[in-house]
Amino acid sequence: MVSKYTPLMDALEKVYGKASPAGFGSAVFHEPVAAKALVEAIALKHYQAFLGPKWSSASEASWKSAWKQVYQRPDSHKGDILAELAGITDPDAKRSVPLLTELIENADAGRDAMSVAFNHEDVSSLSVFNIGDGEAMSGILVTALYADGYACSVISLMD
Repeated sequence: MVSKYTPLMDALEKVYGKASPAGFGSAVFHEPVAAKALVEAIALKHYQAFLGPKWSSASEASWKSAWKQVYQRPDSHKGDILAELAGITDPDAKRSVPLLTELIENADAGRDAMSVAFNHEDVSSLSVFNIGDGEAMSGILVTALYADGYACSVISLMD
């Protein structure tokens, strides 16, 4: 689907990859959503889609064991995603931030793409979540909702 955010999403996908149920590495999920969508519900939906068949009723408790919101952008805050990520204090999430900002091929392009997409004037809500299986896998998920009913998540999960 083509939207006014397509160039932003394309730039993110070049660095972090397209939506995939690989359950490892990184990916970008984006879609139109209901105007009253909740950022946490969209983030969890994208997390489940990323895990694909690894997420089942038997494994749900493991995958949700590390799930927690570690940052929520204040309503009146002008976005600065890189500063927001750098300011995360949760120890688990803080260890995973470099998966999005430093430990990727073409990190400069990744930081630029995240800044353009997540600092966009239409972002109405943004949250960062810690993810993982509570054992070997850990990661981070950034989800933004745009004012006109669009959502984007960047996910990175590694062992």
